[in-house]
Amino acid sequence: MANDTAVAAPGVPPALERALKRERAARERAEAILESKSRELYLANQALTEEHERVRRRNEEIEKAHLALQEAQAQLVQSEKLASVGQLAAGVAHEINNPIGFITSNLGTLKSYAELMKRLLEGYRRHATAGDDAAQQGELLAELRELEETEDIEFVLEDLDELLSDSIAGAARVKDIVQGLKSFSRVDEAKLAEEDLHAGIESTLKVVANEIKYNCSIEKDFGDLPPVTCNLAQVNQVFMNLLVNASQAMESQGTITITTRADGDFAVVKFRDTGSGIPADKLGSIFDPFFTTKPVGSGTGLGLSISYGIIQDHGGTIEVESEVGVGTEFAIRLPFAAPEEQQA
Repeated sequence: MANDTAVAAPGVPPALERALKRERAARERAEAILESKSRELYLANQALTEEHERVRRRNEEIEKAHLALQEAQAQLVQSEKLASVGQLAAGVAHEINNPIGFITSNLGTLKSYAELMKRLLEGYRRHATAGDDAAQQGELLAELRELEETEDIEFVLEDLDELLSDSIAGAARVKDIVQGLKSFSRVDEAKLAEEDLHAGIESTLKVVANEIKYNCSIEKDFGDLPPVTCNLAQVNQVFMNLLVNASQAMESQGTITITTRADGDFAVVKFRDTGSGIPADKLGSIFDPFFTTKPVGSGTGLGLSISYGIIQDHGGTIEVESEVGVGTEFAIRLPFAAPEEQQA
C-alpha cells in the first residue's frame, strides 16, 4: 500500500487507482498471452511451411515414380506386342515357306522341261529347213522321235499343266497370306473408320493359321453385322490374343467356335473353345496386368490386359465364362458407333 500511495496521482481516489492498476495488469497479461500465442502461431506456421515443402517434394517424387511406372508399362506393352509379332512372324514365314518351296521346286522342273522343248523346237526347225534332202529329214525326224521317247514327252506335256496350276495356286496362297497380314495390321489406317468385323476375323485367322491349325479346328457362326466404327488393327490384336490363347488351352484336338450377332446398338463377338478351362478362383484376375496361367517364360501376362484396355477404349466390354474341363468363352461387345470422346 505504501508503494501504491507513492505512485498515486494527486486527487485520485484509492479505489479508482486500484482499478486502474488491475486494468494495467490485465492488459499486460493479455499482451503476454497474445505474444505467447503469436509466437506459437509463428512456430506452427513455420512447421506447416516445412511440412508443406516436404509434401511437395514427396509429391514430386511420386509424380516421377508414376511417370517411370507409365514408361515401364508402355515398354512392357510394346514388348508384348513385339513378342506377338515375333510369334506370328515365325508362323507366317512357315506358311509362306511351304508354297514358296514347291514353287521353287516346280520352277526347277519347268526349267528342265523348257530346255527339252527348246531342243525339240530347234530340231523341228532344222527338219523344216532340210529342204528336199529326204535322208537328212529322215535322220532328223528319227532323232526327234528318239528324244521324245527318251524324255517321255507325253508325261512332260501332262506334267506341265499340273506344275503350272500348282505354282499359280502357291503364288495365290502367298498373296493371300500377305494380304491377310496387311489387313490384320492395317498400319496405314490407324484412325477410326467403319469396319467389317467379319473381314477382321478372317484376316486374323489367316495370320494365326500356323499357330492354331495343328490342334484345333475353326467353326464360324456369323450373323448379319453392320459396320463397326473402330480401329480395326487394335481390334484384330484382341482377336489374335483370344485365338492364340484358345489354341494354347487345347490339351488335345479341339474346336474354336466364333459367333457374331447384332444386339441393339452393339456388335457381339464370341470366342468359345473346348480347352482345359480356367479355375473359378482365377477368373477374376485374368484381365489383371502380368497375370498368367501359362508356365513361367511362356507369356508376359499382358495379352488379355491389353485386350481389355482396347475394348474399353472403344466403349465396349469383354467378359469371360469358363468351366474346368469344358472350355472357355469370351464375349466382346462393341458399339456400332464409337464413343464421342474417341471420335474427337
